Amino acid sequence: MQNAIINVNGRILNYDHSAEHAKVSVFDRGYLYGDSLYEVTRTYNGKFFLLEEHLQRLEQSAALCRMVLGQSTEHYRLEAYRALEQFRKQPGFENREAYCRIIVSRGAGKIGFGLSCLVTPTQYTMILQPVEGPSAAQFQKGHHLRIAERIRNNRKALDPAMKSGNYLNNVLAFLEAASDKKQDFDDALLCNEEGHVTEGTTFNIFYVRRGIIVTPPLEIGILNGITRRHVIKIATQSGFHLREVRFPRERLYEADEAFITSSLKEIFPVTRIDGRTIGTGLPGPITSKLHSEYRKTIPA
Repeated sequence: MQNAIINVNGRILNYDHSAEHAKVSVFDRGYLYGDSLYEVTRTYNGKFFLLEEHLQRLEQSAALCRMVLGQSTEHYRLEAYRALEQFRKQPGFENREAYCRIIVSRGAGKIGFGLSCLVTPTQYTMILQPVEGPSAAQFQKGHHLRIAERIRNNRKALDPAMKSGNYLNNVLAFLEAASDKKQDFDDALLCNEEGHVTEGTTFNIFYVRRGIIVTPPLEIGILNGITRRHVIKIATQSGFHLREVRFPRERLYEADEAFITSSLKEIFPVTRIDGRTIGTGLPGPITSKLHSEYRKTIPA
């Protein structure tokens, strides 16, 4: 098991022993029911990027699932930086960047859905591990995506706007793509029940056609991605025309360019979808321009 710095309810575990000593109750509702929330961010130059926005979304997710966070977002921010301080003290990690996953569960208790079953308050865990961004070679190759047969959660079932630890819908879509032996897919996209493209398993999707950037709207039932919002702002400030509209999978096949956005992938090209080459099969000029502008927003 990969070692990490782990913060369990304010107790930070040493790197060498964290995997063995970081423990969560088998009666935790996150383990039993996927009754948990999470956020993922990373550092650049030793500082968390857009951490405040991630914590604001954590609050919004908690409201959507009627969870009491138990601690303020300022508390979570301070605990993340306290764990980061310990991370950077590890030999060889002084100048490494960190991946940070913040997980909050409703708590542990007796078997049952009722809140009266809870015997502990909200529990939180933070996992910090070394991270590196995509290489130049990976960027040039781009992602090969499959549009899964499995559809995205309906908003009235499990709203994708809530960043829930219940990720089985996404996991099954990913495994569907990974099990296709005829194609070398990197990941999957999901459509909704109406056949409109929504998002990927861990990322938002954009395409470019005749100079116009297009991405699905939030009301279709997608995560309000922090990187998505950031990229929309960058695109608008850079003078690009961007539309948030519903579209079928065929629009992606006809695209001049396509790219995904996420905290870890940043802006990353998509060069093939369902075995079809997108544009020239290389990162397009608008994708590359946006990626360059994105990198300029990273704090020194």
